[in-house]
Amino acid sequence: MMLTIALLLLCLQTHLTEHASINGANTLTKLDCTYQDARFGSIDLSTVGLKGGTPAFRHVLKDAYFYSYNPCYPFSEESSCTNVAICQISKNGSAYYVLGVNSIVSWSITFDGKVTLVYSVVDRQTIVNLSCSTEVDQLVINGEYELRHYNLTLYSKCACWNGC
Repeated sequence: MMLTIALLLLCLQTHLTEHASINGANTLTKLDCTYQDARFGSIDLSTVGLKGGTPAFRHVLKDAYFYSYNPCYPFSEESSCTNVAICQISKNGSAYYVLGVNSIVSWSITFDGKVTLVYSVVDRQTIVNLSCSTEVDQLVINGEYELRHYNLTLYSKCACWNGC
């Protein structure tokens, strides 16, 4: 009985989460970093990220690491983090880890319009929750919730549907 309920909930959750490639009415344009949804409108992060190789959010400290993030456009920090979207750097600068690249990102939209970006690289995965905010753009590092699995939240007006 419990297994049946668990499978039913899993099916329901899968049905309620819609990915960019599922429905032809929804489109993702990687060139300008926008997502168009037939129900909610569009999200455009192209003005949040910086062009020219510098991250929009640089060296945000959480525990023993600094995190740098730049949506849409690649940046480089040292030789270990080149052309990346997200880089993790140990506090003493001895280790650099690639946590995501802009060319390998998927958008996930829940039935109520919450947006999550999922970056996956060789042995790491980073989830960036988009949160609609009218304040100054801010990146919050929520932490490593599981070994080599990271969670961040990007607060921005551009994270709002039709915000930018």
